[in-house]
Amino acid sequence: MGRELKRVPLSFDWPLKIVWKGYLCPYQPIDCKLCGGNGENPKIKGELCKICGGDGYYWCDQKYKKLRENWQKIEPPKGDGYQLWETTSEGSPSSPVFDSLNKLCKWAEKNATTFSDFKATFDEWKKMLLTNNVCHKEGNIIFL
Repeated sequence: MGRELKRVPLSFDWPLKIVWKGYLCPYQPIDCKLCGGNGENPKIKGELCKICGGDGYYWCDQKYKKLRENWQKIEPPKGDGYQLWETTSEGSPSSPVFDSLNKLCKWAEKNATTFSDFKATFDEWKKMLLTNNVCHKEGNIIFL
Protein backbone atom coordinates (compact mmCIF):
# COMPACT_ATOMS: atom_id res chain seq x y z
CA MET A 1 0.00 0.00 0.00
CA GLY A 2 1.32 3.48 -0.82
CA ARG A 3 -0.83 5.63 1.49
CA GLU A 4 -2.26 5.14 4.96
CA LEU A 5 -4.01 6.97 7.75
CA LYS A 6 -2.14 7.64 10.97
CA ARG A 7 -3.58 9.06 14.17
CA VAL A 8 -1.06 11.54 15.55
CA PRO A 9 -1.22 14.40 18.08
CA LEU A 10 -2.86 17.55 16.73
CA SER A 11 0.43 19.34 17.46
CA PHE A 12 2.53 16.78 15.53
CA ASP A 13 4.89 18.84 13.37
CA TRP A 14 7.22 16.43 11.58
CA PRO A 15 8.04 17.93 8.12
CA LEU A 16 5.99 16.64 5.19
CA LYS A 17 7.71 14.24 2.77
CA ILE A 18 10.62 13.64 5.18
CA VAL A 19 10.99 10.04 6.41
CA TRP A 20 9.96 9.78 10.06
CA LYS A 21 13.08 9.45 12.23
CA GLY A 22 11.73 6.38 14.00
CA TYR A 23 11.68 4.48 10.71
CA LEU A 24 15.38 5.01 9.99
CA CYS A 25 17.68 2.39 11.48
CA PRO A 26 20.79 4.07 12.92
CA TYR A 27 22.86 0.93 12.43
CA GLN A 28 24.10 0.94 8.86
CA PRO A 29 26.87 -1.08 7.24
CA ILE A 30 30.03 0.60 5.99
CA ASP A 31 30.78 0.81 2.25
CA CYS A 32 33.71 -1.39 1.39
CA LYS A 33 36.81 0.74 0.84
CA LEU A 34 38.46 -1.77 -1.53
CA CYS A 35 35.65 -2.13 -4.10
CA GLY A 36 33.91 1.20 -3.44
CA GLY A 37 30.63 -0.54 -2.72
CA ASN A 38 30.15 -2.38 -6.03
CA GLY A 39 31.25 -5.82 -4.76
CA GLU A 40 33.85 -6.48 -7.51
CA ASN A 41 37.53 -7.00 -6.99
CA PRO A 42 39.05 -3.87 -8.58
CA LYS A 43 42.15 -5.79 -9.68
CA ILE A 44 40.49 -8.88 -11.22
CA LYS A 45 37.44 -8.22 -13.38
CA GLY A 46 34.52 -10.55 -12.63
CA GLU A 47 35.89 -11.69 -9.27
CA LEU A 48 34.16 -10.85 -6.00
CA CYS A 49 35.84 -8.42 -3.65
CA LYS A 50 37.97 -10.24 -1.08
CA ILE A 51 37.08 -7.82 1.73
CA CYS A 52 33.27 -7.73 1.53
CA GLY A 53 32.68 -10.97 -0.36
CA GLY A 54 30.71 -9.20 -3.09
CA ASP A 55 28.22 -7.46 -0.77
CA GLY A 56 29.72 -4.03 -1.33
CA TYR A 57 29.65 -3.31 2.39
CA TYR A 58 30.75 -4.81 5.68
CA TRP A 59 29.94 -4.50 9.37
CA CYS A 60 32.57 -3.02 11.64
CA ASP A 61 31.92 -5.83 14.14
CA GLN A 62 29.41 -8.55 14.99
CA LYS A 63 27.89 -6.52 17.85
CA TYR A 64 26.96 -3.79 15.36
CA LYS A 65 25.37 -6.32 13.00
CA LYS A 66 23.39 -7.84 15.89
CA LEU A 67 22.07 -4.38 16.88
CA ARG A 68 20.71 -3.89 13.35
CA GLU A 69 19.10 -7.33 13.29
CA ASN A 70 17.29 -6.60 16.57
CA TRP A 71 16.37 -2.99 15.77
CA GLN A 72 12.64 -2.23 15.48
CA LYS A 73 11.08 0.86 13.99
CA ILE A 74 9.41 3.36 16.28
CA GLU A 75 5.96 4.61 15.28
CA PRO A 76 5.11 8.32 15.56
CA PRO A 77 3.26 9.30 18.74
CA LYS A 78 -0.46 8.50 18.85
CA GLY A 79 -3.04 11.23 19.20
CA ASP A 80 -6.40 12.66 18.17
CA GLY A 81 -5.25 14.06 14.81
CA TYR A 82 -5.70 12.55 11.35
CA GLN A 83 -2.80 12.52 8.90
CA LEU A 84 -2.14 10.89 5.54
CA TRP A 85 1.21 9.09 5.26
CA GLU A 86 3.03 7.65 2.26
CA THR A 87 4.41 4.15 2.67
CA THR A 88 6.18 3.79 -0.65
CA SER A 89 9.47 4.67 1.05
CA GLU A 90 10.20 4.03 4.73
CA GLY A 91 7.20 6.25 5.56
CA SER A 92 6.56 9.96 5.90
CA PRO A 93 3.65 12.33 6.46
CA SER A 94 2.12 13.66 3.25
CA SER A 95 -0.63 15.88 4.66
CA PRO A 96 -1.09 18.37 7.46
CA VAL A 97 -2.67 17.06 10.67
CA PHE A 98 -6.45 17.55 10.82
CA ASP A 99 -8.83 17.38 13.77
CA SER A 100 -11.34 15.22 11.86
CA LEU A 101 -11.32 12.53 9.22
CA ASN A 102 -13.76 14.59 7.14
CA LYS A 103 -11.30 17.52 6.99
CA LEU A 104 -8.49 15.20 5.94
CA CYS A 105 -10.67 13.66 3.21
CA LYS A 106 -11.66 17.11 1.96
CA TRP A 107 -7.97 18.08 1.79
CA ALA A 108 -7.01 14.77 0.14
CA GLU A 109 -9.67 15.15 -2.56
CA LYS A 110 -7.81 18.17 -3.95
CA ASN A 111 -4.22 17.60 -2.80
CA ALA A 112 -3.44 13.89 -2.60
CA THR A 113 -3.22 10.98 -5.00
CA THR A 114 -4.22 7.37 -4.53
CA PHE A 115 -1.62 6.02 -6.95
CA SER A 116 0.71 7.83 -9.36
CA ASP A 117 -1.23 11.00 -10.25
CA PHE A 118 -4.74 9.53 -9.79
CA LYS A 119 -7.11 11.35 -7.44
CA ALA A 120 -10.20 10.26 -5.50
CA THR A 121 -13.41 11.90 -4.34
CA PHE A 122 -14.16 12.82 -0.73
CA ASP A 123 -16.35 9.71 -0.30
CA GLU A 124 -13.73 7.44 -1.88
CA TRP A 125 -11.03 8.81 0.42
CA LYS A 126 -13.22 8.33 3.46
CA LYS A 127 -14.03 4.72 2.57
CA MET A 128 -10.37 3.92 1.81
CA LEU A 129 -9.02 5.52 4.98
CA LEU A 130 -11.65 3.89 7.21
CA THR A 131 -10.70 0.46 5.83
CA ASN A 132 -6.98 1.33 5.57
CA ASN A 133 -7.04 0.26 1.93
CA VAL A 134 -5.94 3.19 -0.26
CA CYS A 135 -5.94 2.09 -3.89
CA HIS A 136 -6.83 3.10 -7.43
CA LYS A 137 -9.03 1.02 -9.69
CA GLU A 138 -8.69 1.25 -13.47
CA GLY A 139 -11.02 -1.18 -15.26
CA ASN A 140 -10.44 -4.53 -13.57
CA ILE A 141 -6.93 -3.61 -12.31
CA ILE A 142 -6.40 -2.41 -8.76
CA PHE A 143 -3.25 -0.40 -7.95
CA LEU A 144 -2.23 -0.48 -4.30
